Amino acid sequence: MKKSTTLLLIAAGAGLLFYGHVASTASDNPHAVSRQNMQSDCAVCHLSQPELKDDNVLSSKNLTLDQSAFKLDGVAMCASCHNPNQGHKVGLNIDFPVPADLPLNEENDITCLTCHYTHGKLDSDRPQASHSFMDKLMNSERLRKSFLLRRNNSDGELCLTCHNVN
Repeated sequence: MKKSTTLLLIAAGAGLLFYGHVASTASDNPHAVSRQNMQSDCAVCHLSQPELKDDNVLSSKNLTLDQSAFKLDGVAMCASCHNPNQGHKVGLNIDFPVPADLPLNEENDITCLTCHYTHGKLDSDRPQASHSFMDKLMNSERLRKSFLLRRNNSDGELCLTCHNVN
């Protein structure tokens, strides 16, 4: 009986530690916005306070991008927190038509917002980004990230929109 009580206390303690970590991580994520978790610093990126229509986490994945609503352009805004030298090159001018759900800036340049949306859940119920065999074996956490991608890219679908192999 004493062994089971000890195990129960250890499990409860581990659960509290895990829950506390998840709760603080979610509240520190500027991409996750809901009425229960309003970020006080929306004005860092937005010209005016965005309106939330319900209690769910705001997702801007399928919303039309209004770049005039932001204080900075779609590269400088993201670079205020993220390293702009990691990932796809931005600022490239596109001289071919791209689908409306992959918005370019006013000069037809690729920005971070071309492939990524700004608000939503960071976790996913299925892989969203392309992954290697080694990711499947050793980095299962990566497989469950949304990367806030505007389109699924688990088999390169998003990339192939512009990088047509033909």
